[in-house]
Amino acid sequence: MRAIHVILVCILLSFGFSKNQTKVKITNKSEVIIKGKSNVNSFECKYNSEFIEKDLHVSITRNNSKIVLEGAKLEIKSTGFDCAHKMITKDFKSILKADDYPHIEINVIEINTAKENITTKLHVKIAGTEKEYIVPATYNQSNGNVKGLLKLNIKDFKLKSPKKLLGMVVVNDNVEICFNLFLQY
Repeated sequence: MRAIHVILVCILLSFGFSKNQTKVKITNKSEVIIKGKSNVNSFECKYNSEFIEKDLHVSITRNNSKIVLEGAKLEIKSTGFDCAHKMITKDFKSILKADDYPHIEINVIEINTAKENITTKLHVKIAGTEKEYIVPATYNQSNGNVKGLLKLNIKDFKLKSPKKLLGMVVVNDNVEICFNLFLQY
């Protein structure tokens, strides 16, 4: 009798769920830009798009407006950023502890398409510390473009902003990660 209950529960749980396996390619047209500010000016660090192109094997489970993903992990090389100024780039890589932690990991856990808004649940791992974020995003199905903006505080990852000129130039702890990804299926 207990076996019948287990089978019934499994059958009921399978309704409304569909699981697919797909290969997703992040093309080199994609961009990842980290924006920050100091008390003097602002800066942008752009990720080298040649490092972006990668195939991901993603398992997708749909349940109404919720899409759960497995394998949608983007690894970004900590040394792959260019801040358009040699010293800022060097400081940025130092902040990320690039020598000890060669990758930033962004793992897309789920996508919620309820109402008109799309949100993504991300696990972000920087310098060995992982945090979870809910990030609003847009998706253009015709060209496979996903855009979003993740705001975070580097102290959440136990990182310290540099101070220059005897503390007269201080980098703000809040940064924005802008992603503009082009996907092929």
